[in-house]
Amino acid sequence: MNKSKLLILAIGFFFSMNLSAQNNFKIGINAGINYPDIRGHEYAKYNNFKVGYLFGVTFDYFLKENLSLKANINYERKIKKLQLTYFNYDAEETGKEDFSEIYEYINIPILLKYEFGKSKFFANGGPFFNYLLNNKIEPDYPNDDSDVVTEQKKIDFGLSIGIGTNISLNEKNDLTIEIRDDFGIIDTGGVPKHVGGTVKTNAIKLILGWNLGI
Repeated sequence: MNKSKLLILAIGFFFSMNLSAQNNFKIGINAGINYPDIRGHEYAKYNNFKVGYLFGVTFDYFLKENLSLKANINYERKIKKLQLTYFNYDAEETGKEDFSEIYEYINIPILLKYEFGKSKFFANGGPFFNYLLNNKIEPDYPNDDSDVVTEQKKIDFGLSIGIGTNISLNEKNDLTIEIRDDFGIIDTGGVPKHVGGTVKTNAIKLILGWNLGI
């Protein structure tokens, strides 16, 4: 990760630490995995995505005992698998080569979180904002398709919903386990020009959080 990404996460971390000085705030860290997908044009279903990951900081501002405003600042990596098949002049297959297209984002969800009475379960929902830091293919991809797809956009926006449970460690510290779905609602580009349509994202996430007890 380069210095700009570390700086963004550090700013978010210290900003959250300052807020946590008040009793109605909690600060924590979280990490998890994601399984992304896209929709919007006829070939979207043929994209082959792999499991990626995320990590970052989180804070809760309690509006009431069971109701809070929850936000994350995450670094998130999404991965799509690409494969080239090679043929000789007799149209005979000579081999295949695998590639990974990597999308690196800053992910910021702002969620309203409700904890069900005295149970350990919660639900949350609200908007999310993604900013694309980098888009690359590893190893180097031999084909340049920049002229045959629409421009990849930096911004992604949509709705995020999740359910989870709290696991108390002691009086101040607890863990959270959450399943979350980020459902993109705007076009993010990268559509083959001969196809038309849009690309809208979706990502299922499994997230483990730790309230630091600060």
